[in-house]
Amino acid sequence: MLSHRIKMKKLAYLLAVLAFLMSCVLAHAVDPDKDLLIYLPFDEGKGNTAEDVGPNGFVGDVKNAKWVEGVSGQALQFKGGSVNFDPLKIDQPEEMTIEFWFKPDDKIDSGARIDLLYRLQGGGRPHVTFNRGGVLFGYYFATQGVELPIHTNHDAFEPEWYYFVGTQTKKTGWMYINGELDNETEAGGDARMDFGTQGMCIAASQGNANFFNGMVDEFKMWSVAFTAEDVKASMEKTLAVQAEGKLTTTWGKLKSGSDGIRF
Repeated sequence: MLSHRIKMKKLAYLLAVLAFLMSCVLAHAVDPDKDLLIYLPFDEGKGNTAEDVGPNGFVGDVKNAKWVEGVSGQALQFKGGSVNFDPLKIDQPEEMTIEFWFKPDDKIDSGARIDLLYRLQGGGRPHVTFNRGGVLFGYYFATQGVELPIHTNHDAFEPEWYYFVGTQTKKTGWMYINGELDNETEAGGDARMDFGTQGMCIAASQGNANFFNGMVDEFKMWSVAFTAEDVKASMEKTLAVQAEGKLTTTWGKLKSGSDGIRF
């Protein structure tokens, strides 16, 4: 009888652990229809607009850039240019993830300020910037109460492809480079994303300064935080499908789960 009670207690404990683990998975589940704020595959191949193939359908103006082969399909290569979006008019997310690929034209280990991601107008957060205040590279994000930096541990960025992820929960912000955690900091509140009111600019600040000269591909922004597993899965799946055409198939892959994000 005692042996039976011990077995039942063990079974109850295992079931409780399983329920906890399942709740963790469900808490981190990503739904493209609900959580994807913008997705720019940069696969147009021509013209002066970049189209969001996610559920919101935003359109950006491309200036001083050319269409080239990217990490997956096409990409944009900038030379004193940018992609500019009017205010995105989307709700403030409580959590947030920004992911994209970039390749500098030349090695960056110092020099003048370079903005990979910024607002189209005004101040605010987030932004992704080289050479700000003596720091080589950082993800500059915010909560509703405070603006915060995450600084890189890299000492140089070569002219090669890098996969960037900046993500935050209400408690913590993380920056990943090439699928590996680069650095983190405490957050302490809901995310703040000023692209909704200030617009968004890729490869420059406010469309006309601090230009990033190089390539950008596969830009996505989500209203949920990625786990370390999500980061690696997204990176690996993008590399795995680099030979495929994206523009007509990517949204279907995201919705079906084959992009590597857990649903």
